[in-house]
Amino acid sequence: MLVMASYLLGMIPALAFGGPLADKFGRKPFSLLALMCSILGSAGLIFGSMHDSGLYAGRVFTGFGMGLAMVAITSWVKLISPGPAGATRAALCTSLGFALGPVISGAIVGATASPELAYSVHGVAAFAWLLLLFTAKEDSSVDLAGNHSRAEPTTPENLQRFYRIVLPAAPWVFGMAATGFAIVPALSNGAGESSLFYTTLAVAVTMGMGTLIQPFVKRFNDLGKIQLLMAGLATSLAGLLLMIVVSLSGSEFLGTIAFVIAGAANGILLVAGLSQVLDLAGSADVGKLTGRFYMCCFIGFTFPTFFALWRSIAHPAIFIGILAVLCLLSMMQVYRSRKYLPNVVLEEVRNSP
Repeated sequence: MLVMASYLLGMIPALAFGGPLADKFGRKPFSLLALMCSILGSAGLIFGSMHDSGLYAGRVFTGFGMGLAMVAITSWVKLISPGPAGATRAALCTSLGFALGPVISGAIVGATASPELAYSVHGVAAFAWLLLLFTAKEDSSVDLAGNHSRAEPTTPENLQRFYRIVLPAAPWVFGMAATGFAIVPALSNGAGESSLFYTTLAVAVTMGMGTLIQPFVKRFNDLGKIQLLMAGLATSLAGLLLMIVVSLSGSEFLGTIAFVIAGAANGILLVAGLSQVLDLAGSADVGKLTGRFYMCCFIGFTFPTFFALWRSIAHPAIFIGILAVLCLLSMMQVYRSRKYLPNVVLEEVRNSP
């Protein structure tokens, strides 16, 4: 629990305030700051082998850098990629980071038994990106539509769309990822021992599937409809129901299938949700609304912590069942609020007397 609290201590302020500041002062400075914090985080984690304070400080810096990267770099990717492609590229950047980092680190630690080497590799890679990004140029005069104009605020109609449609689905973006690679291994018989291979496999399959499915589902991403969001939530519900079976049977085979379904739900919801955010946000609010979206997404990363507490007092299947009910409620909220989508609003205007 202290591990997650350390990351969130750095991440939440970055998500809350980094987005609006990046909107105001530019994405490049905060992208560079994100990489510098990431380097400091790696240094702190290396020092943590000698003193626990280094571990906590390293996690705080890592969380802060991650939060800044998610709001500044995401909106920058969208800025230089007008149209639907921007949201897909931003989503892929997020998923690849979550997929490759743990797999590469797990492989290094498995081969060398040295976490410090994995932290060092991460720090060197972040420094290389820092040098590369330092030479990049940001044209702050170009808005998200590719036009040279002053920044525009988000309309009240689009804010309703954001709060009533996008945010109810957001916790399941990382909720399914965390459930897939952190909870499912604990539900299987052999996986209950939390072997490094199985936990690394869980991350690789879950986040790998989340990454692979994104280019495929983007062709079905109609921003005027809720189909892709509903498909992501339905996939989440199917994954949670399968996890109940895994918790009752202890089957590692079904657990592996659950990794795949959870990863698919993560990828679908990330593309659908982030596309909606980057479409509805005014050019003056892209970073701010992206930060709020990711803050709600990170609610899902608390699921394993609550699961660990729950497991000591009741059967895991009941906890997964509660998550399934909450997911169903999210689906109902998104479906009920479909009238706030732009195509529906235009249709109502045309049909009005």
